[in-house]
Amino acid sequence: MPSSSPALIGVIPARFGSTRFPGKPLATIGDQSMIARVVQRALAADVFDRVLVATDDERIRDAAETAGADVRMTDPNIPNGTLRSYDALTQWEADNGEQAGYIVNIQGDEPFVHPEQLQKLAHLIRKPGVSIATLARPKTAEDKERTNPNRVKVACDLNGNALYFSRAPIPSSEGPWLEHVGLYAFTRGAIEALTHLHTTELERRERLEQLRWLEHGWRVSVGRTTHDSYAIDTPEDLIELEKRIERGELH
Repeated sequence: MPSSSPALIGVIPARFGSTRFPGKPLATIGDQSMIARVVQRALAADVFDRVLVATDDERIRDAAETAGADVRMTDPNIPNGTLRSYDALTQWEADNGEQAGYIVNIQGDEPFVHPEQLQKLAHLIRKPGVSIATLARPKTAEDKERTNPNRVKVACDLNGNALYFSRAPIPSSEGPWLEHVGLYAFTRGAIEALTHLHTTELERRERLEQLRWLEHGWRVSVGRTTHDSYAIDTPEDLIELEKRIERGELH
């Protein structure tokens, strides 16, 4: 439940024009749109002072508001979710005459994000010395997803901070590994500073925005989660997800 401490804002970037799946946030899963499911999961975490949806489309706005979110319209040309989230945050701050303390960036294409994951991020970002936090899921050596470039891996130091993110298998030898979960929490100062960073070589080569932060010297604290994620990148992903729901694996 939100407290009297500096505001914690959950922001869900939801762009209409996905290259691989146009209109993805409005795709129906069961009897609900994807964006409605994400909003409801964020509200169920009961840790946010406000849940915002940052979108460029009025249809997404209407679906998000019906689900219980506040909405801010953003420029469709904003290049990534972090910048879109920051734009929505600053709009909310201007409208309310106050500055947030923390922000959690919630992926709009993960309709089964677990409220406990959001609770863990809310706890992590409030720890002294933490400016950026994310999550990872421990995986066994036998898990074949280790070689899937769409599954991002992370290696951490002994204090739980990210050393590197990659689409390639890391570590390179066989053994347990960590799958990155694409949820992020930031302090207000950190997300503003990150918007001013230029792109970097490793970021371009891996196609991972978080490497920009590491290359510029920012520290990313990595918490652990056991909950699976189900990101929807393509229509085929949605079909597979619907099969899981029919089998009773998800609800």
